[in-house]
Amino acid sequence: MTFPMTDGSLLSDLDRDEMIEHYGGTVDSQFAKASMMRNFVDVKPVRGTDTLINRRVGKTTIKKLVDGVPPDASKTSFGRVGVTVDTTIIARDVRSQLNEFQTDFNARAELGQDHGKELGKFFDTALLIQAIKGAYQSAPSGLNGAIGGGLVNPLSSSGDELDPDLLYAAIAYIITQQQEAEVDTDQSAVFVRPTHYDVLLNCDKLIDRDFSRDNGDFANGTVKTIKGVPIVMTARIPNAVDSDHELGSNYNVNSNEAKTVAIVTHPQSLLVGETIPLTSDVWFNKIDRCWYIDSFMAFGGSPRRPDVSGVVRKA
Repeated sequence: MTFPMTDGSLLSDLDRDEMIEHYGGTVDSQFAKASMMRNFVDVKPVRGTDTLINRRVGKTTIKKLVDGVPPDASKTSFGRVGVTVDTTIIARDVRSQLNEFQTDFNARAELGQDHGKELGKFFDTALLIQAIKGAYQSAPSGLNGAIGGGLVNPLSSSGDELDPDLLYAAIAYIITQQQEAEVDTDQSAVFVRPTHYDVLLNCDKLIDRDFSRDNGDFANGTVKTIKGVPIVMTARIPNAVDSDHELGSNYNVNSNEAKTVAIVTHPQSLLVGETIPLTSDVWFNKIDRCWYIDSFMAFGGSPRRPDVSGVVRKA
């Protein structure tokens, strides 16, 4: 009797392409759902190089025209800021040759959801770290004051971050200072961790109808804006020192950055590049006789405009 030849990788009723479609489609949809920063910043493709460059334009000098005197020409300076993409991030699962991943759609969907969620969290946290770093940067030199420095507003005493009025005032101060510098805050957002979002729910100026009609609902745990800037609750703001980030030392979090209570940021705060979009693959390894289920991406972010970045920091 002759038996059919098999390498052990085709034990499923589904073709490999169908496995990738089921798993990869779930990863993509879950990542899109899980990542808030993906919809907040413009992610630019990086091709033919590992570095994305953005040009900065200096401020034009305005002069008075005097009759009979030709005005002197003033040169407008240019600068640049870049982000390097040199690391691939991967979510990988390995399954034995006889495994539920081959035949059970729920296994593919649930694994895809988990990979998409974790990659979304990683993406957001990396960009929020860069938003924090932007707030600590000084104004770029040589641009005639076209772009200002970031703003760090430290609270005065330990525990001030748990006082609703003090926390509100600290965040509002950053927004006001940006508006004084003619920053368009209509596109900005305030990111706070759940603990500090809960603190803001106890601020009468934000919740009380006499101060802020329809701005929040304490019973439902919602508060919408500060000075017209939307508030976003997220646990992805780093609150611990990290000296070995997966994307490299530029993403490490120092002790001051780990004290961040709130981030006021803008889509122009960050320069974000992507060399490998979120990609999924399912493949069989004949050496160890296992299935590998991968989702991977290569991206990077860096501060672009410090003057639209601000943080409130614990004492």
